Amino acid sequence: MTLISILISYFAMRESVIPSVIRERRWATTYLAAYEGIGLEGKAHPALVYGVYVLIPMFFAWYLAVILDGWLFVVLDFVLALFLLCSVLTARRLNSDFQPFLKRWQQQEWQAAYQYGAKIFNFSKTISVGDLLSQTITHYLIRMNQYLFAPVLWYVVFGTAGLVLYILTFVIAQMNETDEDSASPWKKLAGEFMYALEGVSARVMAMSIALLFMNNKALAVALRRFRVTDREAEIVLKLAIKMALDFKELPEENEAIASEGIRRIHVVQDLCTNVFVLWLLVIAFFTLVGWVF
Repeated sequence: MTLISILISYFAMRESVIPSVIRERRWATTYLAAYEGIGLEGKAHPALVYGVYVLIPMFFAWYLAVILDGWLFVVLDFVLALFLLCSVLTARRLNSDFQPFLKRWQQQEWQAAYQYGAKIFNFSKTISVGDLLSQTITHYLIRMNQYLFAPVLWYVVFGTAGLVLYILTFVIAQMNETDEDSASPWKKLAGEFMYALEGVSARVMAMSIALLFMNNKALAVALRRFRVTDREAEIVLKLAIKMALDFKELPEENEAIASEGIRRIHVVQDLCTNVFVLWLLVIAFFTLVGWVF
């Protein structure tokens, strides 16, 4: 069921197929608004406020999948998993939104490419074309981790309860990115926990990259300890790609830069596809031996 729900959700993620209430996670924002209406914030510790926020729906998801017995509840759990996966597996949409950036890059419109990329990735100010390319690749990997690999990992490990935890935390983290100054203490705590959730999946991605390239340096990155202040997913993915792909210095001519940049981005996109296929094969194997349901 796990593998089937992932495949169905992945291939169904098209704007014409998934309703906006699911695709844009309106149900999650509605739940967040209703939860804030309870007025628990300010009356309890931020960790307790966040815990209640995620644990209530997690409990019902766990109860449905684990405690209740019978084929009807198996079907309900499957439908719930599809609903949750379709809410967060937006990797196809990311690639579609990414196409205008590639077009501007290929036409050597560096400033236009930066402005469009900043809207997608919210990356910091760049100082050179090479810096723009480097930040784009890194933030593309971060988004793929958030929109594909992290939810798949937490779903495989903890089932629908893990998906609920990830998506509800993800919704708050996305809000914090656009308006971090107005975030309350418990929402900031949720955003920090999101770093931990995506950091784990980023390390598994780095291990997968090391396996695909038989690269010991990429594996060392996946197992390396970083400072608490580092955004773990960003630094792990950036270093893993650097060790595995070993991109050289960009050429000096604009036309050559445009061509090389497109090539590198396509290489990274193909790498993400290969890593996802590897994960599916691993899930399929464990499904066959009865470790995943």
